[in-house]
Amino acid sequence: MLGVAWTATSRWISIALVCVLIVFMMVIQRESIMSSSRITYYTRPRSSLLPDQGKFWQSFKKDLDEYGPKVYPLIHPEDTNLGISFNASDHRTRPDHLMMSIPQWEAMHKSHSSFVEKIRAQEYHLPYNASTRGIVTTAGGPYLPVALVSIRMLRESGSNLPVEVFLSDWKEFDPIICGKILPALNAKCLILQDIFDYDHSTKKAKSGGIDKYQYKIMAILFSSFEDVLFLDSDCFPIHDPESLFLSEPFASTGLVLWPDFWFPSESPLFFEIASIQPPPIYTRASTEAGEILYSKRKHELSLLLAAYYNYYGPKFFYPLQSQGAPGEGDKETFLWSAVALDAPFYTVKQRVHALGYTTKSDGWKGSAMAQFDPMQDLNADGAPKDEKTMYPRPFFAHVNFPKLDPGQIFEAESFGATGPTRDSDGTIRRVWHENEDDAVRFFGFDLERTVWRVVKDVACEYEGDFVSWKRKKNICKKAQEYWNAVFGGEER
Repeated sequence: MLGVAWTATSRWISIALVCVLIVFMMVIQRESIMSSSRITYYTRPRSSLLPDQGKFWQSFKKDLDEYGPKVYPLIHPEDTNLGISFNASDHRTRPDHLMMSIPQWEAMHKSHSSFVEKIRAQEYHLPYNASTRGIVTTAGGPYLPVALVSIRMLRESGSNLPVEVFLSDWKEFDPIICGKILPALNAKCLILQDIFDYDHSTKKAKSGGIDKYQYKIMAILFSSFEDVLFLDSDCFPIHDPESLFLSEPFASTGLVLWPDFWFPSESPLFFEIASIQPPPIYTRASTEAGEILYSKRKHELSLLLAAYYNYYGPKFFYPLQSQGAPGEGDKETFLWSAVALDAPFYTVKQRVHALGYTTKSDGWKGSAMAQFDPMQDLNADGAPKDEKTMYPRPFFAHVNFPKLDPGQIFEAESFGATGPTRDSDGTIRRVWHENEDDAVRFFGFDLERTVWRVVKDVACEYEGDFVSWKRKKNICKKAQEYWNAVFGGEER
């Protein structure tokens, strides 16, 4: 009997233990879910300015729609061959390839004049935090790892300026990059869709989206900073950029732009529509908008006009301002919005410098662009030259090809004999300079070594973590192979 009782007791004890275990597991699971929920909440940041931004956008968009060109789109000129290298001593005439009917011209001139009159009369107030400065970029999806490399390079320059990374919508949000890595780097992701679709009455974002040609100007408009250094996701400063905000030419103008390789190619019709006296075409090169320095306080109205140019860009103002030249898009809208409103600006005189290398059989290949220090550029004429260093000094590297995504750059199609990290005979090699001496002579130090160390570190720290890298393999291994082959595996 005792054995039977003990058996029954044991059974009940076992059942009780199982129940306790189940409850324990449920508690653990609940805590895990709550923790996950907290992480999810933490990784979905929204700007504290969102209500004001949403309200501003609702009002401003009504004016954009009301004062837009009420006419059929322009016919884009094709095969204009306008990729002509800029040379200030070449006093050529302005190209004229764009055809426009009289009704089109009249409608665009009227709408442009009416919009300028409206923004001059309307007391718009851009929502931003006064007396702040920071860096703004646009990214999302496969460009987030590129932006991460650029932000790591920003930190290599010694800068701790805050960074805002604008994504178009929540589909582009990477919970690891945006929720964990960037906050540790004093950077955060913000979602443009939250602003464009903000319902001020319910304080919730509705479905919808924006078009990609609006991203850059809208990121500048809706950043929280008063003074903004906008950088493309594949562009980073070589030196701490904080000094740019505090010095001339930015201190007095509030807008600094950098040159592209080419002659400008605005249609004469654009100047008629915007009531601007056209300058000689050799006055300055076209604009390379991978880096832009803006004061919102000084350029509130010109930013609104730049938004207008971009809102109606593809059908009207992009062909008017470029006529099919290389890089046609938003690049000229920032300059001409300032000119149209007689706002101050400075364009860097030192020509953009192409970085690249000569292959053994395929000739020279470009891989990046270097832009120069506007502070030194302002006083560069007649300044003493040092044969060992550049003056003005290179200040930005715009790495447009190959883009520094560790998950892409070492894949088979780019890591092969004709790819950007190998010479034509398959030899792994540098992509900006032939050797370290050339790099030091140009930058003052071996920037290329620093870049590839950061690429290697990002590859090896985060392989398998990012959404865009989920199906990638051997990212770290390939980055390490490149580092060992080119730089001998030596950290310094």
